[in-house]
Amino acid sequence: MIEPPPPVDLAALGHAVAKARHAANLTLDGLAERSGVSRRMLVEVEGGRINCTIGVLHGIAHAVGVPLGDLAQSACRDDRTN
Repeated sequence: MIEPPPPVDLAALGHAVAKARHAANLTLDGLAERSGVSRRMLVEVEGGRINCTIGVLHGIAHAVGVPLGDLAQSACRDDRTN
């Protein structure tokens, strides 16, 4: 039987985005300008309140200079025990 995927950890994703933004010395407005993602959307992502699209996450990753996979991995939580 195939098990369903683990839940997406939106809070961890938001934390990773905020951490990457701060490391890049960007304000929310600066990240919005560089990523093409609205400030309002960024606030929702960083707050862990929205499951953004891969396109949004790609824009953010590119703007802060981190691999897309690093941000995406932060949202993957696997609580299964082997």
